[in-house]
Amino acid sequence: MDLSSVSLEIIGHAVVSADGRIADQQRQMPAMLRNDKDWSRFQAALDRAALVVLGRLGHEAHPNPGRRRLVVTSRVADFEEIDPQVLLWNPAGLEFDAVLARLGITAGEIAVTGGQAVFDLFLKRFTRFDLVTVDGALIPDGVPCFSTGWPDEVLAQAGLRVREREALDPGVRLEVWRR
Repeated sequence: MDLSSVSLEIIGHAVVSADGRIADQQRQMPAMLRNDKDWSRFQAALDRAALVVLGRLGHEAHPNPGRRRLVVTSRVADFEEIDPQVLLWNPAGLEFDAVLARLGITAGEIAVTGGQAVFDLFLKRFTRFDLVTVDGALIPDGVPCFSTGWPDEVLAQAGLRVREREALDPGVRLEVWRR
């Protein structure tokens, strides 16, 4: 499938600490990163998405409220349907374009919610990345958003630029990065 003719927007969604971390040492998102305004905005974005892409840990930690999920995992050879709403996908066994073709997705939003390996995988494909930073939160030994560096530097190196900024709450800010 030639994605140049497809009307898809691939949007990353991350909330990070002031030191660029998405999770603690146990790979869990700490409560200090949770913000009600961001959570409402995030849930609305997931509701709009034709597909939500996330890692296995995120899938196992959060029950699916009925959204179509593509779970990135090495536990399958290529692609496996668990139920009509949950699909397992191994990027080493099947290209993402082939997954979209199998699912019949040719337009709409694809929401990519992490973790780190999933963000790294989609870095060159993001058309937009919604980065929420909680300024007062620090997770020194936590999991970085991207494996290759600070979120703003990695996104800029990938060709994205901040196009919008919004204060969601004191100390909680949203930056919308776009190609």
